[in-house]
Amino acid sequence: MASTSEVYEDYIQEHQTWNFVVNSLDLTFYNLAVSFIFGATVLSLYASYLTASAVLIGLLPAIQSVGYFLPQLLTARRAGWLARKKPLVQKISVFERLPYLVVALSILLWPKAPSWFSYSLLALCLAVATGSGGLASPAWKSMLAKVIPVERRGRLFGLSRALGGLLGVGGAAYARHVLDAYPYPTSFGICFLLCFCFQALSWLCLSLNREPAREPTKPEESATSYWRRLPGVLGDNPNYARFLVGRSLVIMSTMATTFYVIYGRAAYDITDAFTANLTMAALISQTVSNPLLGWLADHRGNIWVMEVSTLAGGMGLLMALFSSSATWLYGVFMLANAATTGMALAGMSITMEFGDAEEMPIFSALANTITAIPILLAPILGGWIVDVAGFWTLFIAGLSFAVAGCAVMHWCVREPREVECEDPKDARSCVSI
Repeated sequence: MASTSEVYEDYIQEHQTWNFVVNSLDLTFYNLAVSFIFGATVLSLYASYLTASAVLIGLLPAIQSVGYFLPQLLTARRAGWLARKKPLVQKISVFERLPYLVVALSILLWPKAPSWFSYSLLALCLAVATGSGGLASPAWKSMLAKVIPVERRGRLFGLSRALGGLLGVGGAAYARHVLDAYPYPTSFGICFLLCFCFQALSWLCLSLNREPAREPTKPEESATSYWRRLPGVLGDNPNYARFLVGRSLVIMSTMATTFYVIYGRAAYDITDAFTANLTMAALISQTVSNPLLGWLADHRGNIWVMEVSTLAGGMGLLMALFSSSATWLYGVFMLANAATTGMALAGMSITMEFGDAEEMPIFSALANTITAIPILLAPILGGWIVDVAGFWTLFIAGLSFAVAGCAVMHWCVREPREVECEDPKDARSCVSI
């Protein structure tokens, strides 16, 4: 008679293709949804209609990022001890999607709302949406770690981002039509509504996961013990701690991303429709780069992908520095988006590899909570630099952080899979890289 462990593993193997497909569709539709309100173009452009302050424009991506990363430690302990993660993820992720419908309806039903009200509602809805995503993230990642083998995760993220980017090119093309055909702010209301519709499809695909129950092998930890031992996780895992330092520097190098479209309006007087063209360029870059980066992450490791992505972001900053016309912005956005998505792909995958299945939610949540500080600081500091010293200084500052972050990743951080494979006591599977 097969043991409980054997039955569990057989179930995973039997349904791994199904789970690969539905999770790919979940991420694909989510990425497609985002293309209609692409943060570095459409969302920044909408914010620029509501406020002239670069700091307030930079605050919106900071709210999104911190909302996602900061609250993860609050649910990581519970996620680690749940036999099945999907029910919790389903409940929380509803509130990750509904706020975009609220923004859409507010624009369409009250188009002449005061700018301060529209900005405040947008900021609040982004905080609720991303905060809900952050609360669900530890359980979601833990579910993925259960149902998707380690050697297929890079391809999962790479393929889904590529498909989302490919469909997103069409989404961005339609967003361009909407921005060109409809007056402000109706055009933005339609974009937010389309975003919500495809996020709803994403949720349906998420709900199709086939996740078997697995009881934890360790006794449930008290909340007091959990919070007290978090600092020790860094001390006991120096490679993990060095990775967080490098990742923080890399995040700071992205401080200019939010302001490229604002730079385009100031320097070259680009139109709303041209902004949508930049979204298409960025998504084409995503479509081409992510399958390759996902494959490389599986075969060369996530640290290597992080380094390459950081170098791409640095090249985008150099191109912005020496640009002489609006046409250069296409290259800037293609490099910047390849860098951002590559960093996200590698960062998401690698935090699944520092701990075992039960510890993984804690490692992932701790990494995201710590890096919430540079994530909050980067766009706000970038906006302050623009207001005080101009775009040229902003690009130089971002480039300096890119060089420092790439250096730390290259010389100070080791691929966790390599470390595991050298440890004869480690029972987890090693992946050749």
